[in-house]
Amino acid sequence: MADDDLLSIRYLNDFLFCERRAALHLNEQIWKDNQFTSEGLLAHKRVDIPKNLRRSDRRQVTGMWLVSYKLGLIGISDLVELRDNDKGPPIPYPVDFKRGKKRRWDNNEAQLCAQAMCLEEMLGVDVPVGAIFHIKSQHREEVVFDETLRSLTKNTAKRLRELVESSETPTAKFKPKCKGCSLFEWCMPKSLRPRSTAAKYLQSIVDDGIAEPSDGDSL
Repeated sequence: MADDDLLSIRYLNDFLFCERRAALHLNEQIWKDNQFTSEGLLAHKRVDIPKNLRRSDRRQVTGMWLVSYKLGLIGISDLVELRDNDKGPPIPYPVDFKRGKKRRWDNNEAQLCAQAMCLEEMLGVDVPVGAIFHIKSQHREEVVFDETLRSLTKNTAKRLRELVESSETPTAKFKPKCKGCSLFEWCMPKSLRPRSTAAKYLQSIVDDGIAEPSDGDSL
């Protein structure tokens, strides 16, 4: 796979949050910030600067480039801790920084798992666990990269690429989480409905026998 064909790791989160949002970003090149995305960018400024620091039994590296040609993904890590290992090379421990607290529709785990799989491919080591650091609460949420999460990450990377190669944008479907999306005004999820809605409605009329006039109906 050519370097130009690699997709950003962060679009995994985008895709799992909403396939239409990912398509608006990647296929239609529509971008717009809101309060949440702006706060997120500001919160990441410190860890986006490449640094290599030694802290006790670990080395902390920020702004490290990550790539996986197997997944077709590329990105920059917020933080990778290289933890000392008496039995061999240091064990990478990726940490992804998130602006707010964990929400039920977040898909940060797959994004973090992709970083771990990049490190495994690049360094030839196993990366069994990492963490999501919630900036507002200053709390680390540890994530184990089990087979279920790895499978989700691989399948999402595959489906993301298929979305880009199709150049299509899925139809809008309104959900409560839409209200916090920076593309809400562009997407118009309350205005657009699946194309099959009208056809299904007309078919339901035919199936119910409403389309045929009764004896009292005028033609």
